[in-house]
Amino acid sequence: MGKEYTVAVITRTKDRPKLLERAVKSIHAQSFSDYIHVIINDGGDKGAVERLTAPYGERIVVIHNEVSNGMEAASNKAIKSVGSRYVAIHDDDDTWHAEFLERTVRHLEETKAMGVVVRTDKVTEELQADGSAAHIKIEQWLPDVKAVNLYRQCIDNQMTPITFIYRREVFDEIGYYDESLPVCGDWDFGIRFLQKWDVDFIDPGFALANYHHRTFKPGVEGNTSYAGNDKARYYTNFLMNKYLRQELSEGKLGVGYIMSKLRYDQHEKAEMVRRILPGFVTKRLKKRIQN
Repeated sequence: MGKEYTVAVITRTKDRPKLLERAVKSIHAQSFSDYIHVIINDGGDKGAVERLTAPYGERIVVIHNEVSNGMEAASNKAIKSVGSRYVAIHDDDDTWHAEFLERTVRHLEETKAMGVVVRTDKVTEELQADGSAAHIKIEQWLPDVKAVNLYRQCIDNQMTPITFIYRREVFDEIGYYDESLPVCGDWDFGIRFLQKWDVDFIDPGFALANYHHRTFKPGVEGNTSYAGNDKARYYTNFLMNKYLRQELSEGKLGVGYIMSKLRYDQHEKAEMVRRILPGFVTKRLKKRIQN
């Protein structure tokens, strides 16, 4: 592996050069400098990535996969390629505040925390014809979250990659990202992580990370949580069943039961609202017309 850096910053990408350019600028604008940036090009155009990264010299390591192996396999390959005390995944469509690494590394160095999640903004944007993105709306991501909770992680991923940095030794205990999952791998990793350790939450009064969403854009430019909704639903159910079956075979109930119960309750509440709301709105409208 050669030199060990304080942080390995991993970027997974495929054929999104404009978004990747923005992500690279975000990382290399950090006030903290002891990091190595590994870009893993998962089956995309090599030339575009090489041209973009050439000016950064040895600050960026580029790995090219001849064919796409998936996000989790890409993460694992990149993580294993370099040595570091901490690991952070900065995807090609997200951005950091310039103090993200400085503040999170300081916290990890001064505490025994195994990982840190930061206050984050959700940036809704629209893709332009040239592949760049224009902001539509910025709002706080999961604004009610003040601490990272295992119970809530079973229904909401509080540990999306752009928000999260952690100690490398966690892999020795919980393993790497599950390469069998084309989506939901980060959610699964967070659940396994929180079954072993707490994760600290940093809120300096402003967002240290920006989680970008293009909810209506299909294809490679879409945010994976939204562009592949059918696939996300399938693998959410797959993971719930996997955890629950394992627990039932061991004669106990744990996160698999919690995941399934929370998802079921969420569905029931949504159905109740769907059934009640149209009638309620109709009655209110009739009353207003009569008055």
